[in-house]
Amino acid sequence: MPDIKRLSSRTHDLLGAALGLFALVMLISSPWQVDTTGPDPFYKGPLIFPLSVLSMMILASLPFWRRLLMPPPGARWHLDGQGVPWRTLKVLGLLTFFLAGLVGVGLEIATPGFLLAALWVVEERSKVRLVMIPVCVTLVLWIFFKWLLDVWFPMPLLFVPFSG
Repeated sequence: MPDIKRLSSRTHDLLGAALGLFALVMLISSPWQVDTTGPDPFYKGPLIFPLSVLSMMILASLPFWRRLLMPPPGARWHLDGQGVPWRTLKVLGLLTFFLAGLVGVGLEIATPGFLLAALWVVEERSKVRLVMIPVCVTLVLWIFFKWLLDVWFPMPLLFVPFSG
């Protein structure tokens, strides 16, 4: 069983709640920040992605808000004391490669590659999870963007020479 005292950091809850508050402010102000003029319907327009991501951030911050307002017994203001969060920084680095990979090799190759590497960095060693999570997430993203929303990504740079 995990050490509850180590997991009950009000500092972490404050950070999560602050990120949720930031997402709420950005969500409210996003119609004035994104140019929505154009022929595309709303679901294909440039505002759909910020609305989706910011809404998910707000939902993800709700448990932080709850714990911040009603702290569990033994919760205190502290950081985890583990030093530099190397795994988190490695996943952040992988995210930058993922964005470059979207341009270079496309969604269908970059997504499972990123997820496999990120799972390995966070020490997931189950072969089933290492295969199923990247495959399922890639499939969901592909269906969501290319079939449901009809959003097509530009041809990856790797395949431009073969496009004729």
